Amino acid sequence: MNEITIHGNVTSAPELRYSRDGNPFATFSVAVNRRRFDRNTGRWADLPPVFHRVVCFKKVAENVAASLVTGATVTVTGELADDSYAREDGTRVRSTQLVAEDVAASLRYATATLTKNARSNDTTRTDDGVDTTRPPADGTNPGGTDSAGTPAGADSAGEPSPARTTARGRKRELSVVGSD
Repeated sequence: MNEITIHGNVTSAPELRYSRDGNPFATFSVAVNRRRFDRNTGRWADLPPVFHRVVCFKKVAENVAASLVTGATVTVTGELADDSYAREDGTRVRSTQLVAEDVAASLRYATATLTKNARSNDTTRTDDGVDTTRPPADGTNPGGTDSAGTPAGADSAGEPSPARTTARGRKRELSVVGSD
């Protein structure tokens, strides 16, 4: 895999669009500023910035479009993809774009309020962060049923109980995280 990470400033606001089959994608550009130390002068010298075209898909695209603005400092991780094409006169134009797997906003010069998006299906979690829709590694089954067929987290009559016992033996209140 040709994974790279860049750190720079957003130079064009993310543009959210949709493919023919309805999947969201966003495009934006990032300028990476470079400096080199000149040993002859003993000073740092600014080099011209390098501009990268970035594309991201699905939830990352939606989150980027809703969160980033021009000038924001970001770290983008992904892989380089060839985006070369031939002009009408036959000349070949070579270019690449960064297909982003993850985009993170820098908090060095900005503040942010994070909002966790709901997954595509509702997930029930306890307040200690245990996902009760997946069986835990210890072999217990808090999200399923017991040997009598009673739903976990329910009393013997099958009624939902407001709390369950964690692996540490503590009672935890259940809450539904997110709703699409």
